[in-house]
Amino acid sequence: MLKSFLTLLLVVLAISFSGCGGSKPSPSKTKKVTPKWINSVLPSDTATKMYGMGIGKNREIAINTALSDMVAKLGTSIESIYHTDEKVTNSYSSLEARYIIKAEVSKIKVNNYKVIKSHKMNYREYAVMIETDKKKFSEGLKADLEMKEKSIEQKYDAVKSRDILTRYNAKKLLSKESDSLTPMIFMIAQLDSSFDKAKNLAFVLAKKKAFLSEEKRLQFYVSSDTKSKSFADKIKNYLAQNDFKVVNSSTNSVHIKLSTKDNISKGNISIAVLRLNIGVYDKSSRIGGKNIILKERYNNSLESVYKNASVHFEQDIKSQGINKLVGINLDIK
Repeated sequence: MLKSFLTLLLVVLAISFSGCGGSKPSPSKTKKVTPKWINSVLPSDTATKMYGMGIGKNREIAINTALSDMVAKLGTSIESIYHTDEKVTNSYSSLEARYIIKAEVSKIKVNNYKVIKSHKMNYREYAVMIETDKKKFSEGLKADLEMKEKSIEQKYDAVKSRDILTRYNAKKLLSKESDSLTPMIFMIAQLDSSFDKAKNLAFVLAKKKAFLSEEKRLQFYVSSDTKSKSFADKIKNYLAQNDFKVVNSSTNSVHIKLSTKDNISKGNISIAVLRLNIGVYDKSSRIGGKNIILKERYNNSLESVYKNASVHFEQDIKSQGINKLVGINLDIK
C-alpha cells in the first residue's frame, strides 16, 4: 500500500515538474510588409503638384534622389520643347543642346517640397515620396533667374569701357552664363503659363550676339624689326591656328610689337643672349607684353642662333600658352 502511494506521488511530481520546466512555444516573427506605393507607378503630376520618389541608404539620400527624379522628368519634357524652338537651337547640334539641358537642369535646386510618404525598407534602404507645389517652385526659379540676369547685366556694363581683350574675354564668359539660363527659362514656362518666355530668351540671345560681335571685331596685327621677324611669325601662326584673325594693319587691331637685341658671350663655349621685347597695345594703350631672355649656343652664325631660338620660342608658346609667354590675357577656345 505504501509502495503504491509512493509510486503515485512520484508520477504526480514528474508531471508537475515537466509542466513547469517545459519551454513555451516562441511567437512567430511578424513579417514586414512593403507598402504598395513603393512598387507602384508614381502619381501623375497635376496642374498644381509634382511628385518624385527615391530610395537611398538613409532618409536624406532618398529625398535627394526623389528631388533629382522629379527635376529629371521636367528636363526630359524640356528637351523635347527645346529642340522645336529654332530661335534657341539654331546654333547648336541636337547632341550639344541635350548636353546643355541635362547639365543645367541637374543644377536646379528644389527648396519647396514636403515628404508625403516614407518607409524604412531595411537597415540599408529608405524610401520616400515627395510632393512639390508648382507655383511656389516656379516663383523660386523666377527669383533666381532675375537675380542671375541682373548679375550678368552688371558685369556686362562694367566692361564696356575696357580694352578689347578684356571685353572679348568677359563677353565670351557672359554669353556662356546666359546660355546656361535657357533650361531654367523653359522649365519656368512649363510650370507657369503666364511667364514671358520670349522676353527672357531674347536676353540670352542678346548676350550671345554681343559676344559674336566682339569676336568679329577682335583682330591682331603683329609687327617686328628685322631680327624679330621669325618670332613674330610664330605668334601669327599660333593665333591663326586658334582661329583668331591676323591682319596686316594696326588700325582697330590688337598690336603686338616685337624688337630684339643680341649679345655674344665669348668663352670656352660661346653663348648668344637674345633680349626679346614684346609690347601689346589697344590703340595707344599698352595692355600687355613681356621681356624674354633667350640663350642659344653660338657657332659663328647669328642667323642659326635666331632660327634655333624661334623654334624654341614656338615650343614654349605651345607648352606654356601665349598668355604667359607674350604677356596677354586671351581666352583661348
